[in-house]
Amino acid sequence: MQELNQVVDRIETKVIEFVGQLQELRSENAELNKTNEELRILLETEEKRNIDLEEQNKVTKIAKSVTLSDDDRKVQKKRLNEMVREIDKCIALINS
Repeated sequence: MQELNQVVDRIETKVIEFVGQLQELRSENAELNKTNEELRILLETEEKRNIDLEEQNKVTKIAKSVTLSDDDRKVQKKRLNEMVREIDKCIALINS
């Protein structure tokens, strides 16, 4: 009978340990979920910021191209015309 009581006591001790571990793991899981949510929100914020910066960069490039000197405009126009001719050639090849 004493052996049975010892076995029951050991089982009870193990169950108490497991319950404690379970509570610790649940607490850790809750903290990790909170951190995960915070990081997800931060990521979304940074992605929006990145999109805004890309748009701002496009606007800056456009504004810069508008304020080019006459010589720079001529060079840009020449490059653009070359690109258009190259595209026209490609289209002609495709249509052939």
